[in-house]
Amino acid sequence: MSLKITPVTLGNARFTVYSPGCVRMEYAKDGQFSNYPSLLVGSRTARSVKADVTGRGKNLRIKTDAFELRYVDNGENFSAENLQIVHRNHTGQRAIWTPAKKDQGNIGTVTRSLDFWKWCGGPERFPVEGILSTEGGHFLPDEPRVYWNTRHAWPEDLSSRVWFDGYFFAYGNNYKSALQDFVKVFGRIPMVPRWTFGFWYSRWYAYTDKQFIELAKRYRREGVPIDVMIIDTDWRDGWGGYDWSRNYFPAPEKALKALKKLGLRTSLNDHPGYDRYDPLPESDRHLPALAQRLGPLPHQGQWACDWSNKNAVRAWKDVLLGPFFKQGMDFWWIDGWIKPPFGKLDSQLWANRQYYEVAEEQTGKRGLILSRWGGIGSHRYPVQFSGDTPSDWSVLRKQIEFTAASGTLGAIYWSHDIGGFFERGKVDEELFIRWFQFGAMSPVFRTHSDHGIREPWKYGVRVRRLFRKQTRIRYALAPYLYTLSREAHDTGLPIVRPLYLEYNDNDGGALYRRQQYTIGRDLLVIPADHPADKRTGFCRKRVYFPNGTWYGLETNEVIFGMDDRFIDIPLERIPTYVRGGAILPCQAVGEALGTKPPAEMHFDYYPDPLCASVHTLYEDDGESMEYQQGRCARTVITASRSEEQLTWRIDAPKGSYTGMPKRRTYVLRCRLEEDEEVSEVQARIGGKKVRALKHRITRQALAGAVRTPWRFCEVRVVSPNRVVRVDIRLRGGRKRGA
Repeated sequence: MSLKITPVTLGNARFTVYSPGCVRMEYAKDGQFSNYPSLLVGSRTARSVKADVTGRGKNLRIKTDAFELRYVDNGENFSAENLQIVHRNHTGQRAIWTPAKKDQGNIGTVTRSLDFWKWCGGPERFPVEGILSTEGGHFLPDEPRVYWNTRHAWPEDLSSRVWFDGYFFAYGNNYKSALQDFVKVFGRIPMVPRWTFGFWYSRWYAYTDKQFIELAKRYRREGVPIDVMIIDTDWRDGWGGYDWSRNYFPAPEKALKALKKLGLRTSLNDHPGYDRYDPLPESDRHLPALAQRLGPLPHQGQWACDWSNKNAVRAWKDVLLGPFFKQGMDFWWIDGWIKPPFGKLDSQLWANRQYYEVAEEQTGKRGLILSRWGGIGSHRYPVQFSGDTPSDWSVLRKQIEFTAASGTLGAIYWSHDIGGFFERGKVDEELFIRWFQFGAMSPVFRTHSDHGIREPWKYGVRVRRLFRKQTRIRYALAPYLYTLSREAHDTGLPIVRPLYLEYNDNDGGALYRRQQYTIGRDLLVIPADHPADKRTGFCRKRVYFPNGTWYGLETNEVIFGMDDRFIDIPLERIPTYVRGGAILPCQAVGEALGTKPPAEMHFDYYPDPLCASVHTLYEDDGESMEYQQGRCARTVITASRSEEQLTWRIDAPKGSYTGMPKRRTYVLRCRLEEDEEVSEVQARIGGKKVRALKHRITRQALAGAVRTPWRFCEVRVVSPNRVVRVDIRLRGGRKRGA
């Protein structure tokens, strides 16, 4: 074995190994490679690693534990005649990739959006295959071949001299390692503000400022927590331009301040164009400032931005986009896409980057946008908006599968128009209920429509009750979702996961059930995706329960995994199951999530009698970029049970962050068997003596957000961030495993 640092060059070909499962392949005219990072990978190139490299004459071999690359320099661009990679498929069989070979086993395609998909023959708008495949490997091309010239700090189109650039991922059936390699090469998925996991309201409707503020207050009166209010295009005069409409928002800064006082974040809709350059209206008051920077009619005889021009983009940010943050806006909704500025580069990717970066520049905090996906690399600029969709069951079904599958390219923060966009008036009540149940258990929960009705109180008592319940379940799960957000940043694992990511060692059922998913590892979610049977009132659905024991969150079901079956879904709930052994962090539900972690943290434990359980809770300040410098805290929670005792251990948090609570109240709930009783509870905090604790038996879970048939023993303990140990002694109950 001859381990060598890569890249390795042979003739006009260059090969760089980034991990045992990822290799980059470049072919450039006269060997004129670019040493700058591609716009698809971001602002930096990943660090290469050593590989087993052997070469003799015009023959080259590169070998790792996951693949063997063979290349013969015949003086021509890569093809099946001179390049092949040998690897293993998901069953361990030998597989061979060559340039132009189609991936016959791909299990996750991502598209720019789902706009109008029902009427255009399917969601085929700019589809890009994800990197996960039953073939055990996938090639991801860099088709634009546009690079970030660090000398000039601007893109450089080198497609005329770089003839081939792309990455092969080899992983067999280790799909998680592929996602880790993806974020290593194409950049990490950034953390989003904590309030992203709250409820978002949006509607295309010409609200006045007073109506909009009153609407937010109405959600609060209804007991529905809410964090984000999006003002659609009528905030301004006309379709374009950047002047506030004085008819609807006569005092915009005052209105935004009032929303901020309610604990809400706001976003404004913007239309940068639809594959063209949309000019500003002649009446826009910002024209003199633009003319001073760029001259009159600066692009193609119009008051338009030339997004390929560095000075023009800077002026657009400084004069138009940036000042709204100072007025109190929190992020832009980019509702459209610009004309392609650099060769074959997806224009949406470039637009998303500009809007995301201006948010970081203006706030000094984490960036955020709402925008259609712009192809490979767009995961670095969340949140993704799936576009204007019809209000029917077929769209809901597509969104369920689409949300889970998109993690194969890092697109993990999809925000759908819950209820659909085009249905003016009310959506069918059953469809609306099923849609918001799914939305509340998806990465970003946002209702929207074209002048439609999506406010739950306008439907009736049942919709109001179920909307409130499901939204509150989502808010209770905020600590769990936020921990998963950090896991996504570190590993590339999505928050919403197709079954095969976590349960890939079974009989294959996890691979082919696309209309269900897990949230992290511990929650299995099965949305209803078609109307109920009129005779029974239930939606019957074929589902798969992966390996393990699964407990109903709201029911008394106990299901042993590797089980393919039908379930009957009542309208009142979205079937959600908790993995045996799970420790779920949760919190009491308030009016909004905001940014600060709660001072009182809850944990729900569903014991696995065969092994101890461990969960690591992640926390930071919820909005700054200090997490990138390690300003955060991780708390390890361990729980186990024996025949006669349940034991909790909460370690002291490791790390710190701005605003970190100095003392913490922990509320610990552990599922009991129906015939078990608690005889005694003792606790030790730090080095203090053991003391007795009070307990109560409750049939509430997720900090009171869920009424459950399960019995839980609940104890409460306060700690000044020191180690906590709680022992719960049991009596009665059948023997475990009997």
